Amino acid sequence: MKRMLALVVLGALLTLGLSLVNPPQASADLKAVFTAVCGAYDDQVFTTSGPTPSNFAVCSASDCRALMVCMDNSKWHVIHDTRYGGAWFDPLNGAYYKLIFEHD
Repeated sequence: MKRMLALVVLGALLTLGLSLVNPPQASADLKAVFTAVCGAYDDQVFTTSGPTPSNFAVCSASDCRALMVCMDNSKWHVIHDTRYGGAWFDPLNGAYYKLIFEHD
């Protein structure tokens, strides 16, 4: 019984040790993320942040729906949309949601 327990512990330690030898590398290219904050009631762009897409002059729509279509045509796609979960309410300014785009 002691030998079985020792083998189980040894196996667990080896598994843990080997998993630490070659850990997966987390990577994120924060330069390739663009964020837009939009008004929930009127879909107007409130603010944007992140790098300027190559043809942002075309995508400078004040309507978030038009911005989404233009960004999609410019090879940026929405990776996070808080319209249906995660929107927030500011008592002074109203309700907002966030769109986060990632470059293809």
